[in-house]
Amino acid sequence: MQDMQYYEMRAFLFERQTANSVPFMLQQLADLWKCSTKNAKRKLKQYQAQSLCVYEPGIGRGNMSKLTFSQDFQDEIDQFIRIAVEQENLDKLLILLQLNIPRDWFNAVSSQINELFGLQSKDNDQDVLRSIIARPFSVLDPLHTAINMESSLLTQLGDPLVQFDATNQTIKPCISHYWTSENNHTTWTFYLRKGIRFHHGRTLTSQDVQHTLEKAMQKGTVAYWQLNDIQQIERPSNYKITIQLRKPNPFFIRYLCLGALVILPYDVPFDEYKWVSTGAFKIVERTPKKLVLEAFDNYFLERPLLDRIEFWLVENQRRPMAVITHLGNEESEDYTDYAAKDYGVNIITFHFEHCLFARHPAFREAMFHALNPKDMLQALEDIENVEASSYFIRNSKPQQRDQRKIKTLLKKANYNGEPLQFAVFSHVKTVQQGKWLVAHAAKFGIQLQLRIIDLSSQFYDKMLFDDIDMSMGGDVPSYDIEVAFMDFYSNPNLAPQRYLAKEDLAHIETLLQQARQFKNQKDRYAVYDQVESYIRDNHLLLFMEHITKHQQIHSMIQTEEKHLYGHLNFKSLWIK
Repeated sequence: MQDMQYYEMRAFLFERQTANSVPFMLQQLADLWKCSTKNAKRKLKQYQAQSLCVYEPGIGRGNMSKLTFSQDFQDEIDQFIRIAVEQENLDKLLILLQLNIPRDWFNAVSSQINELFGLQSKDNDQDVLRSIIARPFSVLDPLHTAINMESSLLTQLGDPLVQFDATNQTIKPCISHYWTSENNHTTWTFYLRKGIRFHHGRTLTSQDVQHTLEKAMQKGTVAYWQLNDIQQIERPSNYKITIQLRKPNPFFIRYLCLGALVILPYDVPFDEYKWVSTGAFKIVERTPKKLVLEAFDNYFLERPLLDRIEFWLVENQRRPMAVITHLGNEESEDYTDYAAKDYGVNIITFHFEHCLFARHPAFREAMFHALNPKDMLQALEDIENVEASSYFIRNSKPQQRDQRKIKTLLKKANYNGEPLQFAVFSHVKTVQQGKWLVAHAAKFGIQLQLRIIDLSSQFYDKMLFDDIDMSMGGDVPSYDIEVAFMDFYSNPNLAPQRYLAKEDLAHIETLLQQARQFKNQKDRYAVYDQVESYIRDNHLLLFMEHITKHQQIHSMIQTEEKHLYGHLNFKSLWIK
């Protein structure tokens, strides 16, 4: 098996080669390999010494060199894959999958590759799940994580005080086995299980719970808004903790169910690459290309039936994850396609601080009429996603738009075609939608300039958004959609808190505070309707579409919980 730079070179030159020969400039390979031309020439001579090719240097400055390869590229790829599968060399195999190689070349060996991915039962009765991810994991700090893929892992690695049962809309024990609420929901007392062990071996006490809550109460964390009513935390014993609130909040316990508040040890500085907590799984390896979890044998609840989970990164996928896993075999009886129609909602946000036009109601209304999600979905032949007018899919219905009003509204807002920066995240489908919206807006004299933001590396870099006028992104609710709705408008990392005007956020927060006082869900939803009416009437956000997420789940995977933030709940998963 050759070094990967050889295959990188062959993939780079493949489209221009004829009968295994190809002309090239030495500087091109130097750029590809990120080295000097001298080192590139040395590498080519090494390949020639290994009888892989014949290298004919160009004569004179600026003349093309020539390579003649000894073997057909497809045959080399076939041989490479067979050796990689035999040796279970996943690292090199995944690098190969990211090269610009025709996908149908993999069809002949797809069954062998599938043996490495998906479900593995080892000789020592170890059940291993290997999964391909399309982007690197970003922040895995529970106090700052605001992206759904990462959020789905938090409760696999740690546990909150209590759990929310979305099916029955009830609270279940977790770290705490019993709790009370007194003095009109201002005094909350939690009784902790004994014998709960952290991944590093120490037993959990109330000091760890206090440490976790006090860290989360700091301004700037994703949980700050949920805990800012806490007045005092007391620890009457190692297994009892009391939280005193400044004002009544019967909804408070729902916050304590979230992944952002998994209990962390007070005696270990948090390290998102090591992750010491109490969860069913622990991190044993994390690199930019790979994340490996193993079951925690001393887990205080039911031990996971999976022994190991491996996430392998394949970036720049031109096809969905499942197709890359199957390498061209799109129809597979072994996998079932699960579609979540209520996966989340896509929303356009105006950046009030930077965009002067956004402060004018007429401009926002003009954009409402111009950027019609129904037209976008039809033009892009999207028959799965549905038009949104609400955060909640059950409340969404088509809204009346009138393009005849746009010109007058833009004139009223004094907008005369000035360029506006329009940001979207780097999902393939989102970028496609962004390009359509830019072209469509131009028909009405609205000049949007598309800016693509990498979700993994740039989402949390607020300086990148300083000169953005509008942005489009999706929000994926947690299993507790009411808390997710409140979080959407209160989380400092999400669009409303980052970009809406302070006076509008204050009005929304006043309404949400009212909702938190109601014990009855119907009364709370009546307040949520008021929030959304305020948003729609003032066009503060433009609801675009409800997102459908597909998951290819192997028939051998058994679980009653298909989605957790749209991802598998590995704790309840087993292999048939």
